[in-house]
Amino acid sequence: MTFRPALRKPVSYATLVLLLLAGLTLVGPTARAQAPASQPVPAVASASLGEMRGVWVTRSWMTSPQRVAQVVDDAARHGMSALFVQVRGRGDAFYSGGPEPRARLLAGQPATYDPLADLVERAAERGLEVHAWINVNLVAGASALPDEPSHVIRRHPEWIMVPRDLAPRLANVAPDVPSYVRAIAEWTRRNAQRVEGLYVSPIPDGAQDHIESVVRHIVRTYPLDGVHLDYIRYPGAEFDYSREALAAFRRSLMGVVPAEELATLDQRAARDPLLFTSRYPQRWLNFRQERLTHLVGRLRNAVRAELPAARITTAVWPDGDDAVGRKMQDWPLWLRSGLVDAVCPMMYTTSPTTFSRQLASLAAYPAGRVWPGIGVYRITAAEAARRVLATRAAGFDGVLLFSYDSMSDGVGRRSAYLTALHREVFATPATPVARALSTSDSASP
Repeated sequence: MTFRPALRKPVSYATLVLLLLAGLTLVGPTARAQAPASQPVPAVASASLGEMRGVWVTRSWMTSPQRVAQVVDDAARHGMSALFVQVRGRGDAFYSGGPEPRARLLAGQPATYDPLADLVERAAERGLEVHAWINVNLVAGASALPDEPSHVIRRHPEWIMVPRDLAPRLANVAPDVPSYVRAIAEWTRRNAQRVEGLYVSPIPDGAQDHIESVVRHIVRTYPLDGVHLDYIRYPGAEFDYSREALAAFRRSLMGVVPAEELATLDQRAARDPLLFTSRYPQRWLNFRQERLTHLVGRLRNAVRAELPAARITTAVWPDGDDAVGRKMQDWPLWLRSGLVDAVCPMMYTTSPTTFSRQLASLAAYPAGRVWPGIGVYRITAAEAARRVLATRAAGFDGVLLFSYDSMSDGVGRRSAYLTALHREVFATPATPVARALSTSDSASP
């Protein structure tokens, strides 16, 4: 599908956005959940910043002082400017404290070891920015479910997203029965080509409360330059058909659909739990999009309240139409309304032609608010260098590279890939550029 920057939305959706930006309660065809606390929070001030030369660092490199030191040294020596470090991979913590369990990958380290604190300190000494990369909705793999009692899917299995295929079967199964989570995991394994794991829904208020508490703890505890939200999306349009989500959608129809009509449908819904979603498909689509946008607003407010200068960015599906219609991820709206400071489209194609087409489709957005994501794990260093040069030629002032893992030659070894990139495109210091933020950036969602 061709990307069209100006995406058509129903009037009710536009109305919702205005209410979000005014810090009011979600109304219209959405759940009548309370919006985030609407105390005014300052936007990040415009500043003269260097070119963004970011690297995504996966959690496998946050497991020891030796690995953390190597990441920081490699980034500094090879001309990078920022590290986007994965501190919440699957509902776990690569930092200290907070409401979630310590990551299993840290089992070999002393309980006092804090990889995020370690990296922040080392990065500051080398002049590197640190952005906390947080996987928002994806919380577990399907092959090895977490068994820590404090893990979100153990404490709140009712928040796990359910695919439409499973909804009739699970409609009368209690979420706290082991077979409930097991059924979702088994379905996910069978559909591994299109679903990465188990997701927590953005629809229940409690689920939004939980991830906000995670983000708030991180930004309150560490002097970060930014917060990077990843997997802030639905796996696909066939999610979330969990009982909690369906009940919330039904509640959202009160006052919108005539009471007599609802009463009639309620009788039929006892036999068909998906009735309301099939009866009102556009409202159902909008409802899911709006709940995700509301969550972005809540997380933005949390970051601004605790760490006002931090930038808020998101990893997004590169095609806007696909992102909105299939992932419920309305990142064009997030940019226009100032909910995020920048987006990082995941342009991981191996095709130079496709990359160029994707790059051209992003030209409608301010260059300082889009940092194309280059999938270096799928291409040579020479091709990666060509793509960096292409983004510069197109007027963008930064890129993100996915990921450090694929550019590293292993622990204790120098990277030929990074050396080549440094020689071709990162040898000179980043040129200062004016950061462009929208005038609505100070709005309180």
